[in-house]
Amino acid sequence: MSLSVLIIGAGISGISAAEFLRREGVSVTLVDRVNPGDPKQTSYGNAGLLASSAIVPISSPGIWKKLPFYLFGKNSPLSINWLYLPKLLPWLIPFLKNTRKEKFLSVIDALQSLTYDSIEQHLALSKGTKASKYIKLGTWTLLYKDKNEFLSDSYENNLRKKYGFDFTELKQNELIEKDPFLGSYYNFGAEFKNHGWLTSPSLYIKELANHFKNNGGKILNKKVKEINKNTVITEENEILEADKIVICAGAWSGKLLKSMKLKTNLETERGYHLFLKDVNYMPQNPYAVSDLKFAITPMKNGLRCAGTTELGGLNAKPSFSRVNILREGIKKVYPKLEWKDEEVWMGHRPTTPDCMPILGKSETSNDIFFAFGGQHIGLTIGPKMGRIITNLILDKKQNIPLAQFRNDRFYK
Repeated sequence: MSLSVLIIGAGISGISAAEFLRREGVSVTLVDRVNPGDPKQTSYGNAGLLASSAIVPISSPGIWKKLPFYLFGKNSPLSINWLYLPKLLPWLIPFLKNTRKEKFLSVIDALQSLTYDSIEQHLALSKGTKASKYIKLGTWTLLYKDKNEFLSDSYENNLRKKYGFDFTELKQNELIEKDPFLGSYYNFGAEFKNHGWLTSPSLYIKELANHFKNNGGKILNKKVKEINKNTVITEENEILEADKIVICAGAWSGKLLKSMKLKTNLETERGYHLFLKDVNYMPQNPYAVSDLKFAITPMKNGLRCAGTTELGGLNAKPSFSRVNILREGIKKVYPKLEWKDEEVWMGHRPTTPDCMPILGKSETSNDIFFAFGGQHIGLTIGPKMGRIITNLILDKKQNIPLAQFRNDRFYK
């Protein structure tokens, strides 16, 4: 009798675990309240970057200096819903404690172990599927207003360089030579090679799901309300059983752990995107804008501007005024950019106080596994998380230490 696995959550981590397990002959069922690639999934609306060099968490030791601007600046890439602050404090206080330099450096080391081969992991996941056509390989460039702003980032950029993510410094004339449509607001750049991006995160996920289903995998549109040792109970009180259960439900994973009488420390960073359709210009490669903390990614049928962070919980309505930061930001990068239509979107990045995912076995059961909390790099590390879960379930050797990603690290 073959092993059976139930995976809750059909975003990038869930679909990756499901497909890798299916290829090993495991009987896999994916359960999600929406279809893979649906706009209600966080995997739908990200910047699309396969950002292997994104190893520097937002809990940087230098964040204290920037807090006044982040909290009160007009175009701050971070905002807090002050009514939500009392509920946020149990996450926010340990988050600020994790900005200590020693902890910060250990987090970078852990994140790099998940990101370094992200391109190869995505290529392996999508090989032989129609999803592979949505992967593009090339450079991405971090834009700065000037050389001084770039130098103020030297500590973090040198850490990237230390881990093998080298970059080329570009002066304004070199930026313009590569991209004549750029304006003069950003005069300096750091170009990173050997990166990738998706031209449609939604279609990428959909094609992976189609391949999984067409080759024997099952996908159920159900909302899960409770999890026991080998049993999942849906909102309709339907009981689903399996030998192993994997929780990959992103920002909603905390509620599922609560049903198991487990604590976790997970918050949602509400992120936004502005998708510009029928643009009069399309860059060849993605950019990230240093001061406004958003990415610009050329995609199928348009240009996506994605970023900003809002701490306001799972239930508050979207603050689409945040999109104005993206709208004004893209005009600073490309003053002559025009578009005929646009889409705005808000989604929930699942984030822990130490900016590391929760990955591995449950602390109370050998049959339950966790793979969530990818914060700003969930898309990048999704296939690697799926591969690790597959190895754990099949009792294969791991090449990275997983104790650092355990859920109970927050409560020891």
